[in-house]
Amino acid sequence: MHSEVLSSWSQLNRFTYDLNCISSLLLLLICLITKGHASDISTPPIITAGPTYDSYKFNVLQHLSGISPYFDSNANELSPDPPQGCIVDKAIYLVRHGSIYANDYDYNNTIDPFLQRLQNFSNRADFSKATDLAFLVHWTSPISNSNEQVEKLTEYGSKEAFTLGTQLAQRYSNLVFDSKNKLFKIWASAANRTKESASALLAGLGKKQGITDEIITISEEKNQGANTFSPTKTCLQYDASVGSEQGNIWLKQYTTPIITRLNAMGSQFNFIANDVLAMQELCGYETVIRGSSPFCKIFTPEEWLSFEYYFDIKYHYSLGYGNVLSPSLGMPWVEASSDLLNYTTDTEQSLYINVVHREMPPLILTALNLFNDSNYVGAMNGNPTLPLDQINYQRAWKSSKFISFLGHIALERLQCTSASYTGKFVRILVNSAPQALPGCANGPGASCPLAQYMDYVGDRDELYQDFTDACKMNHQNTTDVLSFL
Repeated sequence: MHSEVLSSWSQLNRFTYDLNCISSLLLLLICLITKGHASDISTPPIITAGPTYDSYKFNVLQHLSGISPYFDSNANELSPDPPQGCIVDKAIYLVRHGSIYANDYDYNNTIDPFLQRLQNFSNRADFSKATDLAFLVHWTSPISNSNEQVEKLTEYGSKEAFTLGTQLAQRYSNLVFDSKNKLFKIWASAANRTKESASALLAGLGKKQGITDEIITISEEKNQGANTFSPTKTCLQYDASVGSEQGNIWLKQYTTPIITRLNAMGSQFNFIANDVLAMQELCGYETVIRGSSPFCKIFTPEEWLSFEYYFDIKYHYSLGYGNVLSPSLGMPWVEASSDLLNYTTDTEQSLYINVVHREMPPLILTALNLFNDSNYVGAMNGNPTLPLDQINYQRAWKSSKFISFLGHIALERLQCTSASYTGKFVRILVNSAPQALPGCANGPGASCPLAQYMDYVGDRDELYQDFTDACKMNHQNTTDVLSFL
C-alpha cells in the first residue's frame, strides 16, 4: 500500500513538472510573438487595393481586333448577372461567326503577298542570326490550301461556338426551347462559316424532348435591301474600301520603327510595312488554327496596341461613326429586335440568336450610339477622336472589345419585381459586359425602362435616313425592314 502511494505521488509530481514546463514554453512563445509583431498589435493594418506593377500582364490575343479569339471584356465592371429582383424573360443575340482560317481580304491583300516574298527569299537561313526571327528558317504557313481554307471555320471556331451554346443554355435555362409552336429557330447569314457556327451553337444549346430546331438562312443577295444580315453587300452606296486610306496613314507611321528594328537584325530580308501587318495578322490566325504562333512574341505591347489602333481607324471610317451610312445600315436590326422586345405573341420563342459576319456588330453599336467617343467629356476639343498621327489611348472605340471572333451583342428584357424597380427594362450586353445607353440607364444594372428604350430607338431612327434612301436603292421591291420571325 505504501509503495502504491509513493508511486502515485511520484506520478503527480512528474505531471506537475511537465505542466509547468509546457506553461513556461507557451509563455516564452507568446513573448516572442508579441515582441516580433508589436507594431501589428499597436498599429492598424494598412489596407491596399492590390498590386499594380507586379500584376501587369499584356495579353496580345485581346488586342487583335477582328482576329482576336473570343474573350469577355468588362471594363466598366457592371455585373453581367440579372439585377437583384429581376429575371430575363426574353433575349436577342447577334453573334459573329467563330474563328476562321483567314478573312479573304486579309489573306489576298496582306498575308499571301508576305508568304510569297518569304517563299522567294533565297537566304532563309540568315534568319537564324536573329533570335526573334530564327523560327522563320523552318516555319510553314498554317494555311496550306487557300482555296479550301480561307473563309472557312477552324476546328477551334466550331468548338468555341459550341461552348457559347452551352453557356447560353445555362444562362437562359428558362428561355431555351421555350417555343410555343414546338420549333426553335436560329437565323444565320448564307455563308458556310456562319451556318456552321450556328449549327455548332445549336448543338451546344442541347435538345429538348418534343422540340425540333431549324437554321434559317438569310440571303446576302443585293435585292434583299435591308432584309439581310449583310447590309454592306446590299447597299449600293457602300464602299468597302472606305477606311483604308486613313488606316494606311497610321500603318506607315507605326511600322517605320519596327521595320528599322527588324532589318537591323541582319537577315537581309528588307521588311516592308505590309510584312509587319501580315506577321501581326498571322499571330491571330495561326493561333486559332494551331493553338499558338511564334509571331505573337516578335512585337512589344506598344507595337500591338498600334496594330489594334490601325484596325480601329479602319472600322471607324468603314463601319463606325466615321461613315454616315453606318447607322442607316445598323438600324433595321435594332428596330426589328426592339419590336420583339416590346411585343409578345403566342407564337414567339423567348431566345433569338442571329449568326452574322464581322460587319454587323459595329453597325449595330453605331445605330445604338454605343462606344462613341463624342459622348464623353473632352471629345469635342477640336481634335479628332481617332487622330492618324498618334494613338488615342482613352478612346471608347476599341474594336477588339466587340468584333472578335464570336463577339456578340445581346438585348435582354428584364422583368423586375423588387422594392426599388417594378416593370420591364432593357439591358444591352456586348461580349457579356453590360453597356449603359447614353441618357437611358436609370434602371437596375444600368438598364433602360422598356418604354423609354423604345423612345430612344425611335429618336435614333429619326436622326438618319432609311436604308433605301441612304443607299439610293433604285430597283423594285426594296425594303427598309428586316424580319427574322
